[in-house]
Amino acid sequence: MKSQKRIKYAIGAVIAGAAIFTIMGLATMVLWNWLIPTIFNGAIITFWQAIGLILLVKLLTGFSGMGGWKHKRGWKGHSMHDRSFWRQRMEEKMEKMSPEEKEKFKKYYYDRCGWKFNKENEEAFTQTEETQA
Repeated sequence: MKSQKRIKYAIGAVIAGAAIFTIMGLATMVLWNWLIPTIFNGAIITFWQAIGLILLVKLLTGFSGMGGWKHKRGWKGHSMHDRSFWRQRMEEKMEKMSPEEKEKFKKYYYDRCGWKFNKENEEAFTQTEETQA
């Protein structure tokens, strides 16, 4: 019984894969032939050229499926958008710096990012820094 279900499942998967393959090729061919010749004065492509184009794009971008970068992890498995981790890491680095190194770093950072201190910001920044210490 189980082997018959597996065979039916496999046949269904092959048929579904062929249908998706055909639909993707046709969609690519139609969109290419509709847009590229008019916009860029490019050539018209065939179904098999459209399939080759899809394969080329998948080879260049990877076969990771939907979502692309969503599942990628950054440094030591932490998400690149996990702000609390990066804030904590930066605070640990700042703790190890001498006051001269901190000032040098702040000047470099603020000059590079284009944000300049005015007196109110400087006072607020030093107050928060003192309360954290």
